[in-house]
Amino acid sequence: MLKLAIKDLKLFMSDKRALLLTFIIPMALITLFAIVFGGTGNSESREYDLIVCDLDSTTSSIDAIAQLDTLNSLHIVHEQLTIAQDLVKKGKRDALLILHKGFGDSLANGSELPIELQYDEAKEAEVGMLQQSLYSTIMQLPFSGQGDIQKMMHNRFDKLLSKNPQSFKDNVFTQFDSLYSAIDKGIKNTDEEVDAESFGFGTQIEMTKIVAPNNDNSAGLVHAVAGTAIMMLLFSVAGIGASLLDEKQEGTLKKLLYSPINPRSILFGKMLYTNVISIAQLTIMFLYAYLVFGLDIMHHLPSLLIMIIATAYACSSFGVLLASFSKSRQQVQGLSTLIILVMSCIGGSMIPTFIMPAFMQKMSMFSVNYWGIQGFYDIFWRLLSITDSTFLSRILVLILIGTTLNLFALQMFKKNILKIV
Repeated sequence: MLKLAIKDLKLFMSDKRALLLTFIIPMALITLFAIVFGGTGNSESREYDLIVCDLDSTTSSIDAIAQLDTLNSLHIVHEQLTIAQDLVKKGKRDALLILHKGFGDSLANGSELPIELQYDEAKEAEVGMLQQSLYSTIMQLPFSGQGDIQKMMHNRFDKLLSKNPQSFKDNVFTQFDSLYSAIDKGIKNTDEEVDAESFGFGTQIEMTKIVAPNNDNSAGLVHAVAGTAIMMLLFSVAGIGASLLDEKQEGTLKKLLYSPINPRSILFGKMLYTNVISIAQLTIMFLYAYLVFGLDIMHHLPSLLIMIIATAYACSSFGVLLASFSKSRQQVQGLSTLIILVMSCIGGSMIPTFIMPAFMQKMSMFSVNYWGIQGFYDIFWRLLSITDSTFLSRILVLILIGTTLNLFALQMFKKNILKIV
């Protein structure tokens, strides 16, 4: 029994693929998830780029924006309203904060501040965290020295007691004024600062969705279909590309090289085959989502077809490249599993990119998953036209990725696969 166990252990230790799957891949994923979720004990404080449109352009609005800019969690970016809204609609920004006309007067009169946050409904989680950063500062604006706190509270009470008799409201106002005078006198006689949070009141932010579904396509469905389809496609093309190595080991490749066929035609044929399978797989995945979950693909067929072809081209080139520099099918399978899981993680297939540290969000742009998912969001969520520059830029990036990887694959194919010993 002991000898059999030792024998199996020796076989296991000699199997590089088994070691990779058992130890290396889990350690790589643990490291990746630890960095993403801040479990390294060295989490990075990431600034949120918030677009602000100041339509009031008064001293009060400028000072309010300056206070927001002092927050470590925010980086204020000034932009015109139409440009800012276009950035949100095209997925380049999550939200924009608008200080409407009359902000300064409202602050001075103690009225409700005309502040609006316009956002993409697909980014509600990100916007929810943004609200937490905004509220603490906005609540204190009436206490900045420019606002009339007493008038503000009168307006609040007037709204709360709108259904009560005027005599009752007058009584409440009288009691509040007496209490306010006592509190104000006490504050003036102390050296401690008192902010809005001490009183538990302030102002509200009007929330407006400027990107929201006008059909049955929910953001969750789009992400589930696009993210999963691309990740599984990468696994498929890795296996298809590895068939090159099978042909070499079985002697089929040697016979082809002795034929009149140009050696490059062998790789080009494999690329064409991989692309056809990739297009077919993505097409079937979206048809399945249409039939089972009601994903509206019929109104977006031209742009969907172009996106499927570009994504399939980029993914298939990845599979062929892996096979071109690997020495065995086992090596392809081990490397592809590790690389695909990492790419899918940082690219948004497995984990939303907004919770990642800033450097990982930049790294996600080197992933096929990121560009593919964003392209499908452009089609089904943002409803961008087929000629929109943002949508076309996703297509261009995917084509560049595919072309670059195919060129590398061609060079490695000459160096490794065509060596017949």
